[in-house]
Amino acid sequence: MHVIIVGDVVGSRHVQADKWLPVLSDALRRYTKKFDIFRGDSFQAELSPEGCFAFVFYLKARLRSIGPLDIRIGIGVGEIDYQDDSIKNSNGQAFVFSGEAFDALGKDLIAVRSPWTEYDEPVNIMLDLAMELSGKWTVNMAESVATAIENPQANQKELAEILKRKHQSQVSTLLNKAHFAQISKVVDYCTKELIKRC
Repeated sequence: MHVIIVGDVVGSRHVQADKWLPVLSDALRRYTKKFDIFRGDSFQAELSPEGCFAFVFYLKARLRSIGPLDIRIGIGVGEIDYQDDSIKNSNGQAFVFSGEAFDALGKDLIAVRSPWTEYDEPVNIMLDLAMELSGKWTVNMAESVATAIENPQANQKELAEILKRKHQSQVSTLLNKAHFAQISKVVDYCTKELIKRC
C-alpha cells in the first residue's frame, strides 16, 4: 500500500512566493524524494505510512510560522499500478483516492480516503478536529511546533535553546496553547492504525 497526498497552500497570494515556496519544498524534501509542485501553490507527493500525518502538521507549522498561510490536503491510500520517475506521470488507486479526497474537501482542510471505510471515518473526524486546533496557531506557536517535530528527542530546555528563548517555560506555554500534545496523539493514532493495515 502507498500513500499519495495532493494539496495546496491557502492564502499563498497574500504572501510573497519567495517566502513560502522554499518552505514548502524544504518540508516536502524532509519527508520524501517523490513530489511535484505545480500551478504555483499545488503539490503532490508520495509519503510513507509512517510519516504522512506528521508531514501534514509539520508543513502547516512551517507555513504558519511565516504568515497567514494554511494547507488543504487530500490523502489517498491504495495501490499504485504504474510508477514513473516523475510522480505526475504515475497512476493507481492511491492517486485516484487522493484526488477524490481533495475534490470533496469543501470547507474542510483535510480528508483521507482508503480501501477501509472503518478506518476513514474515525480518522477523518480526528484529523478535522486537529486541523481546527492547529488553525489557531500564532507565528510563535507554529515555530515551536515545527521545531518540536524537527527535534523529537529534544527536551523543552533544548527546544528553548534552539528557538533562542530565554526560558523553557515560554516553549512549554506555546506548545500547550498550540495543543501540541493532543495533536501528536491524533497523529500517532492515525499513523499506528494505518501501519496495521499496510
